[in-house]
Amino acid sequence: MRILDYIKNYFKKKKNIDVRQLPSQGIFYPKNFKVQIKKATPEDIKSYTDGYDAKNVHSVLKKLKYVVESNVILPYEYNFRHIKSIDVVYLFIEIVKFTKNKRVQISFFDDATGTVQYVDFGPETFNYHIFEDDMWDNWDPIKRTININGYQLNMPTVGVENSLTNYLIEKSYNGDAAIYNEYNYNFTFFLESKDVLRYDEIDNLIQIFNFDLDKEEMDKVNQAIEYIKPMQRYTLRIGNRIIDMGAKINLETIWD
Repeated sequence: MRILDYIKNYFKKKKNIDVRQLPSQGIFYPKNFKVQIKKATPEDIKSYTDGYDAKNVHSVLKKLKYVVESNVILPYEYNFRHIKSIDVVYLFIEIVKFTKNKRVQISFFDDATGTVQYVDFGPETFNYHIFEDDMWDNWDPIKRTININGYQLNMPTVGVENSLTNYLIEKSYNGDAAIYNEYNYNFTFFLESKDVLRYDEIDNLIQIFNFDLDKEEMDKVNQAIEYIKPMQRYTLRIGNRIIDMGAKINLETIWD
């Protein structure tokens, strides 16, 4: 990075994020949905790092979401709950980069040289899923959904994910965790841009998607979800090589 660019980035207060460069590629957001990020405060970073427990996935996600919610700027009619859950980690990393004015790199083993190499995380290297051309024939530009097998497919929002998480935590307190671990929650992909679910709504959706649909309909549901499954993986691309991020990024020390 040139010195002039470094100085500009250091003093810049906000940064625009192109929704087309998010993992969801902006396909499922309303047309007027825009995202800006600002720099995390020392208090945000302290809240994230204090009591960090890498083994507690729920706690880590909660900390990560707090940083994103505190530092994204959305149009007035939207809030953090409307963000697609698949985009949260990407936004978090962009906030870290913007706050610290540094690169975030992913390590990988280069078979050609026999050494560990590093690749920058960003839109230039992110491996975006490329849909087949006929996808656009099934895409509804008004609803922002993809019609597959008669089902309106969308990516779950943070709000829906949080609603379901809270629901399952409460069920675990009641001693019902084992039962609810057996259910599938595919219904989260068919709620259009809904940003919250009541518990009675979740009860009803569990009943429909686990018991009421016959095998033919369940196959249609699963086939539809497979259509966008590749979007749920974070991978980077260097030339023809695909690098699975997996556990290769240390979220505990990312602010260092």
